[in-house]
Amino acid sequence: MGVATLQTTIEVMGWILFAIWAGVSGVPTVWMIGRSLKRQSDRLPDPASWPRVSVVVPARDEGHKIEAGLKSLLASDYPDFEIIAIDDRSRDETGAIMDRLARVPFGNTHGSPTPCRSDDSGDSESPRPQGPGLQVVHITDLPDGWLGKNHALQVGTQQSTGEWLLFSDGDVFHDPQTLRRAVRFAVARAVDHLPLFPDIEAGGMLEAAFVACFGLIFAAGTQPYLIPTRWPRAYCGVGAYNLVRRSALERAGGFEPIKLDILDDVKLGKMLKRSGSRCSILRAGDGLRIRWQSGAWACITGLEKNAFASANYSVVQLLGICGMTSLVICGPMVGAVCTGEARNGFVAAALLSHFLYGLIAWLFGHSFWLFPMLMPSGLAFVFAFLRSGWITLRQGGVRWRDTFYSLEVLRGGVFR
Repeated sequence: MGVATLQTTIEVMGWILFAIWAGVSGVPTVWMIGRSLKRQSDRLPDPASWPRVSVVVPARDEGHKIEAGLKSLLASDYPDFEIIAIDDRSRDETGAIMDRLARVPFGNTHGSPTPCRSDDSGDSESPRPQGPGLQVVHITDLPDGWLGKNHALQVGTQQSTGEWLLFSDGDVFHDPQTLRRAVRFAVARAVDHLPLFPDIEAGGMLEAAFVACFGLIFAAGTQPYLIPTRWPRAYCGVGAYNLVRRSALERAGGFEPIKLDILDDVKLGKMLKRSGSRCSILRAGDGLRIRWQSGAWACITGLEKNAFASANYSVVQLLGICGMTSLVICGPMVGAVCTGEARNGFVAAALLSHFLYGLIAWLFGHSFWLFPMLMPSGLAFVFAFLRSGWITLRQGGVRWRDTFYSLEVLRGGVFR
């Protein structure tokens, strides 16, 4: 191969990387700019009548966070809703905090909701309270064949009375208008499933950089502009906020099909889309806030149970994901520095990739000026995935909420 041909080939490779960044990351990132909940919802009319919403909040050992999260939900201005807080075998004060909050009437509550206790079948020993309020369910046993959180979500669904269900986490802070805006959008657009992506707070630059990288990979992996279409491979779920029409969840089979799938939030979206539900996705902005992990290293360890699961527990898929991610994130800068006169495509790809990374950081509540952190945060993300695979393979499974699930069981439970 001649020098001229080699240079041409190298430059084409650079422009291929540019095209990948433009199509795979650029299109969904630009699309997300206008997809804020406030902007999309406030232009729509209120429904003729507000449907009842049941908010299901599972938690285990979250005593340091659960009170703030539940109080933010209790402050919602939505006219007709109930909150079902699930104490999933907690060993700390989580259950006691839930019970204390349940004894305080709020909104249009008539009387004080009564905490109840669930056995492994999800049946309550006490009658459910009527009308808006906070109901607490204490789960004491985990039945065989279920992951803890998935079982808690199933129990909460069985206890609920709403036409709509909102599945959220205990450490999420909700703005009072968020539920009203989400329901208004879902009803007006005839949507069955509406996940909201929250602002993710961070305590420092490294943590914020990792969060921004997560947002970038999220946009590239889900292609959110395709989610409102009928294409079955375009789906998403967000553990912080999954708003679901009850009839759609029942049509999909409830949580039974994903009872052993660690990616419960994402697979909920897949299950709903496959069963014919209409789906969408919006950015909540400051309508939802969450501190995902405390510190950069905690972000890496926080992916320990999920990262290998996202590769379906396949070593080949995991290595493919890590290799492609490393190439796409590091390739533009390496090519721009090392390829001499054939670097035009790589330079363009490097500029575009860092711009999109900064834009994603800004969209999800951080500074655009994080853009120089693209490569370090990308490599940290790859390391987190490899670490997840290594630990899962070494110990032969995953320990989650103090229950060990073997790799054989998890592989058999993947919802495909």
